[in-house]
Amino acid sequence: MIEIRKITDDTKALLWSVEDRRLDSERVVIRAKQGGFEIDYKALPGALWRVGNAEREIADFSAWQDHPDKDVYLAWLDEKLAGQILVEGYAHRLARISDVRVELTLRRRGVGEAMVALAEDWARAKGFYGLMAETQDVNAGACQFFTRCGFELGGVDTLRYVARSQQTMMASGLRESALFFYKFFRS
Repeated sequence: MIEIRKITDDTKALLWSVEDRRLDSERVVIRAKQGGFEIDYKALPGALWRVGNAEREIADFSAWQDHPDKDVYLAWLDEKLAGQILVEGYAHRLARISDVRVELTLRRRGVGEAMVALAEDWARAKGFYGLMAETQDVNAGACQFFTRCGFELGGVDTLRYVARSQQTMMASGLRESALFFYKFFRS
């Protein structure tokens, strides 16, 4: 059974403890089309293990605990810590979800979808018009996950990560691009 709980003082030490490793075997290919984007996937010559590069957005957890438009949730599957999600009010009456992660051995069992559904309920209850999430073109799994959850690709930023040390050394065609996914609520 999946159980999702808001983080507390007793559970805050568990934040960032869910493994965020992934096996990448595809690269995301984006094509502009009339009114949006088309997503395709290109097989890589070999699969690569990657560790997520979350920026640890919560330097001062108490600011998140006391803020009416910011929450952190932890998910359990059969009483084992299985995932985490951060949700906050964002620009243009959207809520932003970030650092959605599910323990590697517990993936594909509905935990991620349940956390996104909770974030959607959270956003609706606060009067937001939809959800936004950011990922990268090197994270095909995240793109497929957000698409399965009803999001659509709404923006591509090829320069967002250029200042990261490893990105500055790469040719422009090899750098990561930021991908922005959106899900709007229908009345």
